Amino acid sequence: MWIKRLNITHFGRFYQKQLSFNPGINVIYGENESGKSTVHQFIQAMLFGVERLRGKAARRDVYTKFQPWEQGRSYEGSMEIEHDGERYRLVRNFYKEDEFFRVEQLSTGKEINLPGNEIDTLIDGLNRSNFKNTLSISQLESQIDMRFGLSLQAYMANIQKTKSQEVDLNRTFEFLKKAKKACLDKSPEKQLREQQNIRNNLAFSESEEDRLSADIRELEKELERVREKIQSCQSDFRENRRKEQKERMAAVRLIEENNAIASRYRELKSAYEQMKCTMPEDNFEDLKEKWDEANEDYEDLADQYDQISGRNLATLFSIAMFGIIPVAAVFFLKSNMFIRFSVIVAFIGVLLLTSFILQRGRRHLGIRLKESKENLQDIHDQMEQQMFGRGNQERLSQMKEELDELREQYEKIQIPLKPYIEKYGDDISLETDDVMDNESSGKLRNEEERLMKSLERLIVQKENFEQRMAEREDLELEIKQLAEEVKSAKEEAGIIQECMDILYDLSEEIHSDFGHTLNREVSDMICQMTGGKYTWLTVDNELNIKVDTGSGFAEPDQLSVGTREQIYLALRAAMVKLLFPEGNMPLILDDSFGFYDDKRLLQTLEWLSEQNFEQILLFTCQTREMSAFEQLGVPYTSISLNDRRA
Repeated sequence: MWIKRLNITHFGRFYQKQLSFNPGINVIYGENESGKSTVHQFIQAMLFGVERLRGKAARRDVYTKFQPWEQGRSYEGSMEIEHDGERYRLVRNFYKEDEFFRVEQLSTGKEINLPGNEIDTLIDGLNRSNFKNTLSISQLESQIDMRFGLSLQAYMANIQKTKSQEVDLNRTFEFLKKAKKACLDKSPEKQLREQQNIRNNLAFSESEEDRLSADIRELEKELERVREKIQSCQSDFRENRRKEQKERMAAVRLIEENNAIASRYRELKSAYEQMKCTMPEDNFEDLKEKWDEANEDYEDLADQYDQISGRNLATLFSIAMFGIIPVAAVFFLKSNMFIRFSVIVAFIGVLLLTSFILQRGRRHLGIRLKESKENLQDIHDQMEQQMFGRGNQERLSQMKEELDELREQYEKIQIPLKPYIEKYGDDISLETDDVMDNESSGKLRNEEERLMKSLERLIVQKENFEQRMAEREDLELEIKQLAEEVKSAKEEAGIIQECMDILYDLSEEIHSDFGHTLNREVSDMICQMTGGKYTWLTVDNELNIKVDTGSGFAEPDQLSVGTREQIYLALRAAMVKLLFPEGNMPLILDDSFGFYDDKRLLQTLEWLSEQNFEQILLFTCQTREMSAFEQLGVPYTSISLNDRRA
């Protein structure tokens, strides 16, 4: 296969860019930032598509890096190739929202259907891994991915053993590694350690449950005793409340009767006063003055009568207090019985005489009070006769008698009502207080509340203890199950590792079948490139290289950068011969000789021109490669990127 033409419609910095190549050596010259790497990446993208990553990595992937500078839906191009005498055009749109890939056979105009849109179904052995590790050498990337060793071994095994390309050791190893990782990832070993730590933190004393149970039983007994006392107090309270309700009912009945009498009295009094007002007023003023004078005398006598009772009692009390002194003195002086008896008789006589005198004065004042009241009543009767006449007078007398009777009833009912009012107050109702408001019941309630809180705390502690025990039992069961799962996962991972070891040993056997050929090819190539300085090197199954320096084997990193680049170039060329024995593939070199001196460059380019590559695309920012080809007399095609606009 060789590349005939590139049509870069919209890719990176290029827009509507066309480049044509010839078989043999093509030197694509351009200064820095002229787009050499973009052209190189475009060739790879046309063959295998543009790699896209996900997440944060997408900001640095190839798709993003080579998006057209002029944003839009156009992100496409085409490439014409020739393979086995047929010309094809590869057409791609890289835009993720409208991506497509089409292969056209130019001789017939037909579209070639490639299974999976993979180019290796058209060109055997041409896949992304083979291309990047053999045919394409980017800037500072001449070293081969070590994982490519497995792909090479698989390919050689397919060709030499099975005559097919179905075996892929690299994918097999990747699959087994993922399977092993999946086994270890799903292994609950971390969860097992966490659960074991949790179980260890759930430490408890075996005697703690017994202690909590005993404390709970003791508190329950004490709480029961307190509640019995409260129940007893409640029974007493209910009995007292029943008695109180009876008293209140009696008091309410008395109050209702009292209110009825008072209401009747007020109504009768109002009628009485209205009737008095309708009587004639002849000589009424004179009688009114007499009644006022008589009433004033009566009130004065009544006040004196009320006061004299108090004074009499005070006088008797004073005489008794002063008289008791000589009596006490006689007893304390141990006089004979006659003297003691005489003194007591005299003391009693004085008290009786004083009482008689005082009572006599009170009786005399009572007679005067009665006469004054009768006089007041006579004047009142005369006034009534003047006001109502004889007929009305009789009615007023009857009303007066009724009023007196009602007053007597009112005063009489106050006697049994007074104790209730003193006990329950003026506002008596049938409602009673349902709360036991006494000191003993309050203390019992407080004690009950304290015991209940203490009991609740202990019950919570016991429940927590039982929960910890249950959790520990569950943890033990879960830990046992997790341990079995961990063991099973490790056994499964161990089996996978054994399979990988077997395959690795098999890969070494496969490598031994073609390893001598690879070593001989690489050694011959490096001998030609170095002018016989290094004649032998070895490549193991992981593509690790050792160079025989004559005094021992050295790693490539121990040699100069230029020599190391030559070794990697020789290894790539040797693998191309193994992968593509017909030599019909292009080799792409992108500024690959930056570390070469002039002599090394001349030797390498001379060797390169002698290899059986159908096409070589050599990208460079210098002119010394073209000078070397001219010096060697090797024909080449020169293509400049500087004289064309991007």
